[in-house]
Amino acid sequence: MTDPIRLYGSWSPNPQKVRLALEALELPYEWIEIDLISGAHRSPEFGEITPLRTVPVLDIDGHRFRQSGTMLTYLGEREGQFWPLTLAGRTHAMDLLFIEASSFQLHAGMVFLNRGILPRIGKEGDEGRIAKAHKKLSSTFEVLSTALDSRDYLLGDFSLVDCAYAPWLPWLDLDTFPSLAAWRDRLMARPEWTRCGVATPA
Repeated sequence: MTDPIRLYGSWSPNPQKVRLALEALELPYEWIEIDLISGAHRSPEFGEITPLRTVPVLDIDGHRFRQSGTMLTYLGEREGQFWPLTLAGRTHAMDLLFIEASSFQLHAGMVFLNRGILPRIGKEGDEGRIAKAHKKLSSTFEVLSTALDSRDYLLGDFSLVDCAYAPWLPWLDLDTFPSLAAWRDRLMARPEWTRCGVATPA
């Protein structure tokens, strides 16, 4: 009997990426909520799980992963679903995952901080920082728009790469990128989105 899959996370986008993937793959898992607002990630107990004190953390098959992109890659390779079968396809998938982790997330995270986290703790977001982040996101928006050219999803069919971007999209201004807005709407209409209850702006 294999150990159960455990996902430590919160309502924030990075854990929700992996939760979306697990739901899409219809894998049973235990969701362990880590309340970042109350500082649960700073507890000694969670420090024993990961000294990074960040979420998500995925326990699966005797392995413990601490980076969401790594988790999505592992799940795709493990299950052989929502993941490219060819070397070229997998390389393209990894390229988009690295873009999300190295560039997109940095600036989308600034928008999320000001529109999602600060209001939740009774503080006002900074519209100037939001505007600056969107300006820096414009080049990545162009890359994603090209990937979505005549396609419903980044790789054509839905894949775990879409999960990497999905939880950020409701927080971003996509009016000038209609293909991205339509992609966001398709993702939000999927059943795994409903099952996860991904956070969106009030």
